[in-house]
Amino acid sequence: MRYLSRREAISKTTAVILVVVIVVAAASAFILLRGGILPAGPSPAPTGYAQVTIGNVTLTVPASFAQFVEKAKKGEVSVKIYFGLAHSMEERPAFYSVINMFKNEYPGIDVAVSEYADWSTMQSKIIAVTTFPKDQRAAFIGQAPDVFSWAHDWIGGMADAEYIIALEDYIGTEAVSQISEYIIPVAMTAVTYRLKTYGLPYAGEALAIYVNTELVSTLPATFSDLKAIMEQFYKPAEGTYGIAGELAGMYHLNAWVTAFGGYFYDPALPPETRLAINSTQTKEGVKFFIRNVLRYMDVRDLSLVYQRKLFGDGKVPFYISGPWDIAYVKDKLGLGNFTVIPYPKIDDKTPRPWSGFRNLYISVMAEAGGIERTYASILLVLYMALNDNAIMEFVNRNGYVPVKTSVAAYVEAHTGENPLYDIIYGFYKQVLVTKPMPNDAAMQKVWGADTYFQALWSEYATALGEGLPEDQAAERAVSKVDDQLNAAQEEILGKLGS
Repeated sequence: MRYLSRREAISKTTAVILVVVIVVAAASAFILLRGGILPAGPSPAPTGYAQVTIGNVTLTVPASFAQFVEKAKKGEVSVKIYFGLAHSMEERPAFYSVINMFKNEYPGIDVAVSEYADWSTMQSKIIAVTTFPKDQRAAFIGQAPDVFSWAHDWIGGMADAEYIIALEDYIGTEAVSQISEYIIPVAMTAVTYRLKTYGLPYAGEALAIYVNTELVSTLPATFSDLKAIMEQFYKPAEGTYGIAGELAGMYHLNAWVTAFGGYFYDPALPPETRLAINSTQTKEGVKFFIRNVLRYMDVRDLSLVYQRKLFGDGKVPFYISGPWDIAYVKDKLGLGNFTVIPYPKIDDKTPRPWSGFRNLYISVMAEAGGIERTYASILLVLYMALNDNAIMEFVNRNGYVPVKTSVAAYVEAHTGENPLYDIIYGFYKQVLVTKPMPNDAAMQKVWGADTYFQALWSEYATALGEGLPEDQAAERAVSKVDDQLNAAQEEILGKLGS
């Protein structure tokens, strides 16, 4: 209205030009504020944007966010946010340590930790408060977390239900693009859903192979090497076996399936090809696993507790598991007596297990109570995922596998000095050769196919119980693969279509 009131003092032509300029400028500002593309390169930040530095990462963000960060550093704001923690009791002290580091650097922000017994309890709290209209949620601040940590594969369902917010909506796409230069691509892919980024990953997980170096002097470089050692140790009459590992279904099979070009579910593909439980390649991978891995296992009990005890007691040279078992194995065998290696190649085929990423989510409760609470929540996520000192707390205290490249480089450089770093770096190398678990909500239905794979393991165990030799028992289980996987495909397709 200010420009319209002065139209009489401006020529008609000039007025038209000014209107066009104003419209273009306003549209550009709107695009920038909504996360549009910013100019690349070292040129000064555009009007309305400024830079902030988190650790060794400099980001171009809205000026209002940058101003908030500076005020938080100086203690010129007073904001309280809530961090939801549902991890195991052993993991929690590291989070308190990192949060205290954050509060020391940003004294204007108070972070209260809300502890939950488990993920489902925390999730139910989030769902409960988000059922209220947005303008009523301020009354429930503190009853659900503003920021919380959990695996990335829940992103799709939570984003679709509008329980969480995307970074682009508040700090723009340029900042997210800059962040992606410091975090391994597979991890950033895992937290991207429908072209938006929901939180940030700070640690990765994947199945890899624990090796008892007291039993194995030369690490296997190929699957043939691995199989030769499994054959050497497989002596059931003496209570020793070739390899151990919890075995439930698709999650533990994915590495072998992908080696042969198969997959179970890929939401990035067209609808007609997303589900491939009964594809020729998937079946080939499952049959290979039965003949060449299951064949050397103790299948009397495939639970995590029993299988890892076999490894901890020195009954098997290899154990397939993830970083969550580092503490157990360290306690049983001692650092320096085991290491971790990626799955070895099968001739020219590369097994690619699924990876999971510990993600820092921002719930919609962070939007309640004003923009400063939103900004404080985002800043906490940025700090925990990008500050090297914070990430090293998780590495040293919890054995987490870093996904920020500078921290991974530090771990690699010090592997010879710290046996724990040898193990963590072994997992890191495996994480680099993975595909993230689908974060699409439909994946929750796909997991139902696991019962069909369990039927295959039962078939093998039953055959052994009937007195068949291992090779014949394996072939009997293999003969059931086609029917079981066809039935699994049919059932899951029905669920996906419902």
